[in-house]
Amino acid sequence: MSDFDKALIPGDATEFMERNGRTFMITLRKDGSPTGHPMAGFFGGALYLNMYAASAKSKNLGRDDRICCVVTNPSDAPAFEAAVYRGRARKVPAEEVFSEDVPQGLAWARNPRSEGSQEQPDIPPEDQRKIGETAGRITRGVRIIYEIVPTEVGMIAATRPED
Repeated sequence: MSDFDKALIPGDATEFMERNGRTFMITLRKDGSPTGHPMAGFFGGALYLNMYAASAKSKNLGRDDRICCVVTNPSDAPAFEAAVYRGRARKVPAEEVFSEDVPQGLAWARNPRSEGSQEQPDIPPEDQRKIGETAGRITRGVRIIYEIVPTEVGMIAATRPED
């Protein structure tokens, strides 16, 4: 995990991102114009994103590591809430993803049922294959995990009018 000032992430944003993973990632295209991608974000002290190495998202981050993510509550929530997470994307080496002291936000890579928990409960046989496939893709570099090292994080004020 990168060393960054955890104080950059306010408590309300931390609490919100621990409960919500619906993420929209904004990167820059080759021509410098912004583009957005829906994602599943994994938060555990830092925000992590998982994508194919050959994807446009990954290629954009390879050219320019600046990134902005908007983490939102579910679309059917009665009131819109979101956190903005701006920073730089750092490619996480496979050795770090599968290290003994895996960061909380990467626990899902070992067990998708963990939901970010460090605890690794017994894994049913049908899930062991899926986890093995994901781990193999990460180890081979087919899938890449990025840690978003924050420069600015905060909650967006509610914008959806209440009925």
